[in-house]
Amino acid sequence: MNKINISIYLVIILTSNFCFGQSKDFKGIIDSITSINRIEHEYTGIAGKEGNNYKNFLKLKESASTKELVQLTKSSNPTLACYASWGLADNSYSELKSIFKQFLLENRRAETFSGCILSEDFISSVLYHWYWNRIDVNERKNDKILQELDSIILFSDSVYWLLLTRALDNRIYSEPYKSQIAKFAFDKGYDEAIFYLSNWHKAEYYDKIKYALIKYLNDTDFSTTGTTNYYKTVDELLKFKNKEINEIVINKLKKDKHWKREKENFMYLLSMYSIYGL
Repeated sequence: MNKINISIYLVIILTSNFCFGQSKDFKGIIDSITSINRIEHEYTGIAGKEGNNYKNFLKLKESASTKELVQLTKSSNPTLACYASWGLADNSYSELKSIFKQFLLENRRAETFSGCILSEDFISSVLYHWYWNRIDVNERKNDKILQELDSIILFSDSVYWLLLTRALDNRIYSEPYKSQIAKFAFDKGYDEAIFYLSNWHKAEYYDKIKYALIKYLNDTDFSTTGTTNYYKTVDELLKFKNKEINEIVINKLKKDKHWKREKENFMYLLSMYSIYGL
């Protein structure tokens, strides 16, 4: 065997060994992620230690190609699929909208661990917030990928309330988005959409907003939603400065006393409209 053939042979052997080792390590990373089977963020627990599965995610992102990450988003394991989508988001993958839409349609959940909070979340929301947190608040309005994700949210038949809230907070919308938001508000009763329209398009939807807020106030048990929405609803209704609406608000406050957990704030709000004695 001449020197040239020997050199070629060595290159083949070394390349084969490298690829085999890489393949073995890659499978090990995947196995580790699916074994822990929890989407851990960078800091977890009281001590704020780096999550072991987050470390696995960093290894996955470093070793996998874009093509491999895209393939892994189709994994039957939602934790692995979500981590793969994070890797794509970190590289501003141009077709992230396709992955996000896929996750929305699948409606899958996974256990998540961030800080001290252990919960179960939709992986569509976990992906969205991973990308959303990467973008400076002042740049979210014009970020192309975020615009695409928000468009998918607003043109969905139904959507997780937190995703709708994020999309509505990111920018002010014109047509055809405004009409879609109106459907969420008036046809489907999403309070996030009602508040958005009340804030930005009140004159255009004046009567519809008024009736939607009254219905939301009367139909909602605020012990299940918290005082924030209760306060916002009362605040928006009192802004109409309508005697009949004020009576509706007072009757609700007498029946649903969950507002008393934030009594001082509510009493101050009511006093601004000369409402006392509750």
